[in-house]
Amino acid sequence: MQRIELETEIDSSGTIHLPDQFRPIYGKIARLVVTVADSEDTALIDPMQFSNTIDWPLDGLAFQKQLRDEWP
Repeated sequence: MQRIELETEIDSSGTIHLPDQFRPIYGKIARLVVTVADSEDTALIDPMQFSNTIDWPLDGLAFQKQLRDEWP
């Protein structure tokens, strides 16, 4: 597998254009990793919106002690 690293623009239709020098790989299967600079426009998920949102029915420490008591 060859690795090609380049910087290019994603157009408004979501298309990524490769420079002409990469024409030999047109039509090939590729693995794509996209790295985008952080900004408000590119923030897909705010992990803090999920902070403290799970209602756990048990006390975690009590549950752990119960499991240890069941060990032989």
